[in-house]
Amino acid sequence: MIIGLDHIGIALDNIEELGSFLENVLGIPLTGIEEVPERKLKVAFYPIGETDLELLEETGEGSTIAYFLKSRGNGLQHLAFQVEDIDKAVEYMKSKGIEFIEDEPKKGARSRRIIFMKPECTGNILMELSQCE
Repeated sequence: MIIGLDHIGIALDNIEELGSFLENVLGIPLTGIEEVPERKLKVAFYPIGETDLELLEETGEGSTIAYFLKSRGNGLQHLAFQVEDIDKAVEYMKSKGIEFIEDEPKKGARSRRIIFMKPECTGNILMELSQCE
């Protein structure tokens, strides 16, 4: 069911500082920046092997990371697992008692279908399922 770790989401009030460190100090190239208007986010992608660091910055009030930034500040926000079939994965996880923040998968960055599990079901770590289209 889980193919691998797709990305690690890092919520930031400004993605440029960490992005500059990743590129100029660690030598990790930026592969793209994308705006996700539905979630009020700007997302920058930095690949490390088969996994991306996904830097997340608010583009408007009420973004999907607003509460996180207000309560915790900059930091690791979520882990995203790649799945082959997100609908089957959600059905399976629901059968195991896992609850989701949203009712069904929605469009996320890179046109992927995504859904977040409630942290209280995952040891208080926000986790996402992601399916490439």
